[in-house]
Amino acid sequence: MKRKISSYFFYFILFFFCFHNISAQRKVQTTEEVKLFEASTSSSCGNSSDPYKKKYSRQSFYVPQKNDQVITLKITIHIFKPLNDSGKWQMNDNKVNGMPALKFLLDSITNGHQERYSAKRSSSYKVENFNSPYIHDSKIRYEITNVYFYPEPALYTTYSDFALFEHIEKVDKSRIEEGMPLVFNNSTGPGHLSSYKGASAIVTTISSFDPVFGRSHLLHEIGHAFGLGHTYINGTGGGSDWQNFNGACGSDDYLSDVFPNNNPACQHEREATTKPDNAPCFSCYESTPDTSNNLMGGQRYNRWMSPLQMGRRLRALHLNSNAGRNLRHFVKDMESDHKNIWTINENETWDFDIQVYKDILVKAGITLTIKCKTALAINGKIKLESGAKLIVDGGEITTWCKTGNWLGVETPVKKKSAKITESPIKLINGGTINKAKMQMPVGK
Repeated sequence: MKRKISSYFFYFILFFFCFHNISAQRKVQTTEEVKLFEASTSSSCGNSSDPYKKKYSRQSFYVPQKNDQVITLKITIHIFKPLNDSGKWQMNDNKVNGMPALKFLLDSITNGHQERYSAKRSSSYKVENFNSPYIHDSKIRYEITNVYFYPEPALYTTYSDFALFEHIEKVDKSRIEEGMPLVFNNSTGPGHLSSYKGASAIVTTISSFDPVFGRSHLLHEIGHAFGLGHTYINGTGGGSDWQNFNGACGSDDYLSDVFPNNNPACQHEREATTKPDNAPCFSCYESTPDTSNNLMGGQRYNRWMSPLQMGRRLRALHLNSNAGRNLRHFVKDMESDHKNIWTINENETWDFDIQVYKDILVKAGITLTIKCKTALAINGKIKLESGAKLIVDGGEITTWCKTGNWLGVETPVKKKSAKITESPIKLINGGTINKAKMQMPVGK
């Protein structure tokens, strides 16, 4: 919960929604229903280029560096209640299960930066020559935008996630778009990853009586929203990273810094009849006694994220994909990073939809071709060195921020005596450059 919100304003919100009850009719969701967040519809968006397959689609590419900017994911809290304000979370100042307890829980995953800073790995098993690199700062933090209450007895106990999201949107559509929805009710528990109209959401039934578990549970479920799976064998849902979501062991998304290969503790893996064989790696899943303190494990005090897990989280904030559950749409507007820039050293074609948080530099003599959608942060720019070219081939360059535009394309300064040559920026096949602050010499 943001500290800058005054207590008077905060309690005004609480009491307003306590007495402002708006009912919604149930409707049937159809496949034609428009999503809240749409990706680029360009026919050139194929995710098949070599740069995508060999670099930008890989979680290892996004492992955070020391000087990277911090990206903020917005989360909006929605609490469904019985009419008489009883139940798990109350709108009063009860320190046990009222607003102080809720604030304490939310602060434990935001203001304490538990979501951002990783603990060191600890494990009950030892593997010779296995050393998972340790990165302290994941470069992602969470921010609670608001807490909304809904006195709705039927929805307080419903098992229908869609009914919950539908009601929120009926009350005020902007709340669904404000931040990733984190919904509390009293249906089943303790919680699970959900979605609404193409975007991630979480539904949970945790109470205030075990704040340590509550913190671990929320961080774990938000991890699922980023596309992370369980580090233990998958049983009832959530997916298993140990099984690599049924992919081949050793593939691009295999967490080699979580699961040590040829773990001697797994020497009998071949004979297993009740759990899947993840050869050729033969790595142990996280289960007693082979347990670590990984965020996606099942322990109460889990706080460790591996570098590759951090990379997958950051990838979800760059690319528009089901694996990332479209979380990037809930990122808080930010100024582009002008120091730690994204450098293009060889000719590349971007046929994928990407959201960028830093300036882009195209080196001398190199061509960057945009066939899909590239969106930059506030005052972000694409800088072309001498002889570099930018071609927008049926794609689009724009901003992803709502509160400010990107700067534009910076071309080399030409001397007054230099001959006029063709523009280094070309738009072909309907390519566009939108919402740029600078005027740019564009050729066809």
